[in-house]
Amino acid sequence: MDLTRELLLPYQGLDVFDGLCHIRVYEQPGQLPVVIAGGLDDNPGTAITLAIEIVAATVQRSEFSDGREFRLIEHYRDPLDGRPTPTYSLVHFSHHPLQESPEIEGEFRHPRWEPIDDVEELLGCKVTAWERGLYTARAVAGEQGARLRNQLAENAHRAHTAIPRSINEEHRAQSLSHPGVTPERRGVGDVLF
Repeated sequence: MDLTRELLLPYQGLDVFDGLCHIRVYEQPGQLPVVIAGGLDDNPGTAITLAIEIVAATVQRSEFSDGREFRLIEHYRDPLDGRPTPTYSLVHFSHHPLQESPEIEGEFRHPRWEPIDDVEELLGCKVTAWERGLYTARAVAGEQGARLRNQLAENAHRAHTAIPRSINEEHRAQSLSHPGVTPERRGVGDVLF
């Protein structure tokens, strides 16, 4: 297979913590494309393992909007389950092709991971690996990658600090609507901010 595209792909994370992963697309005529989604060392958001269904749907929209099927491999620099680094796992989903069910485009459900011993053998080509701690947005895409990563981190920080402020304002409003509830009269289960 040949490496045809390589990019950093932002994806919606869990809660407010959007993530960033490294995408490599390998293709060969007559075969399903293979996508390696790499978990960057400096991912500012949700880990790709925790959001793998969202990552797969984002890859579908970004790289295969024509509805083509693809195989997804999850990649991490650090060892998992005692396996040597780097680790690669083929991710299997319950998925309906676009032609069969256009109303559920991009739905990837019930992921299962299958460890891959030799990703280069599977793809039939060399696969670049980064040193531990150096698999970063900047290493993959230079300054533009670093700026994208920093923007996502800043957005997550702003959202994270806005949540307690929002909860505090809601709590204050509830206290005003119940004037008899003072700090001394709060119940054991009341949340204090």
